[in-house]
Amino acid sequence: MRDVESFSGTKTQRYDGPILFAVRHGESAGNAENRFRGFTDYPLDHKGLEQAHYVNERLKKVQFGFAFSSDLRRAAETLDIIIDGRDCEIQRLAAMRPWNIGDFAGMPKINENRSKLQAYADHPHIPVPNGEALGWFRARYGAFWTDVISLALHSKGPGLLAQHASNNHEIGNIIYRDIDAVDVEPGGIIAIYMTTEGLHAKALTQVATKALDYS
Repeated sequence: MRDVESFSGTKTQRYDGPILFAVRHGESAGNAENRFRGFTDYPLDHKGLEQAHYVNERLKKVQFGFAFSSDLRRAAETLDIIIDGRDCEIQRLAAMRPWNIGDFAGMPKINENRSKLQAYADHPHIPVPNGEALGWFRARYGAFWTDVISLALHSKGPGLLAQHASNNHEIGNIIYRDIDAVDVEPGGIIAIYMTTEGLHAKALTQVATKALDYS
């Protein structure tokens, strides 16, 4: 059931179920090798393909109104497997790319590299060498998020986002001011609801245990 009311202002639109599912892409070689990924265009590996098929099975009864992914292969391949021919609008969007961590992409996640990248996270106005500032990423994804929530509130069915760890961190940041609030491992699912109090997000499976996984 849907009450046709405005998303902005004091009124909210109410749903019996999620208005949006955000799925972290399946595992790639970058995940398996414990490397920062950023804009590096890794495809899914064998485990990642299995994870995407698991999500397909888990969400097989959902009639999506639209399905978006970033234009990087690991997210686009995840989306294709989940959708599997279902009739809905599909888009690949550069706005859904993860935080561009520039020179850190491909580096191993050893403590030294983690500390260096964390320094840029702690100073979100300073761009990463050959990348973007965390604040720039947040502005980019935040503008997309505003648009996609508006779309989800008026869609014929829930939306689907196949995206990256840093995007899911930002969902937690936007809703709860906590980047780890709904973080999940590769292949994990987050459900987003609209309640009378506003947006609510819940990790449905595979809650992440590792910090600083921005890509």
